Amino acid sequence: MVKVYIETYGCALNKSDEALMIAKLLERGHRVVDSIEDADVVVVNTCTVRLDTEYKMINRIKKLRETCLTQGKKLVVAGCMAKTQPFTITTIAPEASLISPQNADKIYLAVENPGRIILLEGSRTRDLIGLVKGLRVVPIPIQEGCLSNCNFCITKHARRQLVSHSIEAVVKAVREAVESGAVEIELTGMDLGAYGIDLYRKRKLVDLLERIVSEVDGNYMLRIGMMNPEHLPDLIDGLISIMKNTSRIYKFLHIPLQSGSDRILKLMGRKYTVDFYRAIVKEIKEKIPGVSIATDIIVGHPGETEEDFEQTLQVIRELEFERVHLASYSMRPLTLSASMTQLPTSVKKERVKKALDVIEEVGLKIREKYLGKTVEVFVTEKTNTWIGRLDNYIPVVIKNSSGLDYGVKTRVYIDEITFFDLRGVVVDSSV
Repeated sequence: MVKVYIETYGCALNKSDEALMIAKLLERGHRVVDSIEDADVVVVNTCTVRLDTEYKMINRIKKLRETCLTQGKKLVVAGCMAKTQPFTITTIAPEASLISPQNADKIYLAVENPGRIILLEGSRTRDLIGLVKGLRVVPIPIQEGCLSNCNFCITKHARRQLVSHSIEAVVKAVREAVESGAVEIELTGMDLGAYGIDLYRKRKLVDLLERIVSEVDGNYMLRIGMMNPEHLPDLIDGLISIMKNTSRIYKFLHIPLQSGSDRILKLMGRKYTVDFYRAIVKEIKEKIPGVSIATDIIVGHPGETEEDFEQTLQVIRELEFERVHLASYSMRPLTLSASMTQLPTSVKKERVKKALDVIEEVGLKIREKYLGKTVEVFVTEKTNTWIGRLDNYIPVVIKNSSGLDYGVKTRVYIDEITFFDLRGVVVDSSV
């Protein structure tokens, strides 16, 4: 038996890879421990989506290497940085074994072998789903990989091949999560719009949703993860229909825009125009009253002028996104955007500040309509107080949380708002 400590950074896919590692290690009789001091092997599951994330990973790997060398432990570097930047890792930690995301289920080979193991090739084994157990909000990956080829993205090099898990495997994972106490299921992946193309030769996201809601009983809500806009024409009618006709799916979609300028979208390698995106969002909002649309925005991409940036701000104001994931452009290796003429850091920082001001302005505007009203809330999380969600996924912080529990529906009077959430008090503990 080997005692293994795992430290994971990054997205929900990385967290599901960690769950897969844990399952395989336990299956082979090993033990997963909560501290480095108790471990024989230390695994760091890395992210490298942004430059600042890469720096964080490098510093962490250096520190873990020092600890492992001092205490006689083995170091394994897994995840996206292991796949995309193995030379960088080898330079700072030459003894470390390297495991790509696609080989997460083979982590035991690095753990059981005293020498250095490098597993960076091969594709993910279909239908091996890493299920994070014991959580009330559970991410379940339904696919990996992407059919897009964005010029700024390094993740496509870490998880290039599209691998969709079968509908049957996903339904089974959702059922297991709900039976173990989950009240919210987050269907995740790099691009859910591409789900099924590799396996069924057509987009099957709507079919998957229909199977889940019809076959998995229980007290839970489904959240649909990110999908790129170019897939929406084939999915929009089915998505609108199922979101309108079931109360088990949040009326929430995450559709990244990235820029409000057609010129910058072309430089980014995106496969749509702003007018195309605008029409999609307006149709969804018209046909699903109260729906929330989240988006991703990158400011400061090479070539972005002040006019391009102002166009982006205008689209944020016009479409009134419920949530905006904002990022300053970050130069990544292996990407075409990195070879373009870069904007000064000072310009990018100033644009991020201006964009944040607009995002806050829009967020407050959206939430003002809830102030002074009583809303129905589905309770999903607990920190120092209970937190729930409206049916369109807007978070609600519940101030007087006595008597609540996970999965309870309650009525909350909203007496305070921020640009991010609603806050209020329970007026009726059951609905």
